[in-house]
Amino acid sequence: MTSTITIDANAAATPPPAQARAAGGAARRGVGFAGILRSERIKLSSLRSIKLTLLITVVVGIGLSAMIGLLFSSNMRDAAAGVSEPIFGGGDDGLQYYLLTVSTFAAPFLALIFGVLGVLTISSEYSSGMILSTLTAVPKRTPVFAGKAVVLGIVAALTALVLVAGGLIVAVLCYPESASQLATSVVISGALGTIAYLVLISLFAFGVSVLLRSTAGGIAVVAGVTFVLPIAFQMLAMTGWEWVPTVGEYLPAQLGTIMSQGAIELASGPGFAVATVAMVIWVAVVLVPASVVFKRRDAQ
Repeated sequence: MTSTITIDANAAATPPPAQARAAGGAARRGVGFAGILRSERIKLSSLRSIKLTLLITVVVGIGLSAMIGLLFSSNMRDAAAGVSEPIFGGGDDGLQYYLLTVSTFAAPFLALIFGVLGVLTISSEYSSGMILSTLTAVPKRTPVFAGKAVVLGIVAALTALVLVAGGLIVAVLCYPESASQLATSVVISGALGTIAYLVLISLFAFGVSVLLRSTAGGIAVVAGVTFVLPIAFQMLAMTGWEWVPTVGEYLPAQLGTIMSQGAIELASGPGFAVATVAMVIWVAVVLVPASVVFKRRDAQ
């Protein structure tokens, strides 16, 4: 007597629904926010364009600080010898102004490069199609958006820290007498304000790039906001309209200048704290809709 046993290969290969759900849940749990951050760090550091951008930023920034430091330190020595009038004035205030000028001089020019960094963080994935793989691995888009923004902020902060710290070192090497003012509240707040401004510019550019999904478009908008708008408002000021100077003080470029001056009392216009809050608002106005669009819009 012969017995026949039939085996359903499809049933054997397919786990029960409960096991499938458990496996899927485990896979999703395996990609936590720490894993997203690690993945975004690897992707950002593997891009040749990002590496080149950071290298250019550091070299150009410290190079400009060295040039300005050599120029202004010569004036400081001549003023101390009574040969010429000091550019920054005398006393501790003059030394603080010298330190901040040398260490933050390049920030307005490098703001565009930090903007390019923010644009490339997301636009490179859209142009290469990698965004599809990213969203397949992590279907929930909000953690992906937050992870990209956090990694970008950390990279921008570290780069800005190297620039500002390098500029302060250059300033002290060029004029050692200024070392006595390094730990003052004005110098520290000015250095931190410059770092914060560059980080916020990169996040602003990141949000613009998410909205536009275009490298060229993102860079054009950032360049327009940081360079073209101030020029346009300078021309509008010739009309005599009273609102033009007031609005112009709250443009990102002017806010960055105020933040780099440190916590000092200004005769008019927004102070250090107000400028910082205003710059955060600029970023929020772009990042909030960008996060909504990133979550709802099709990835292709």
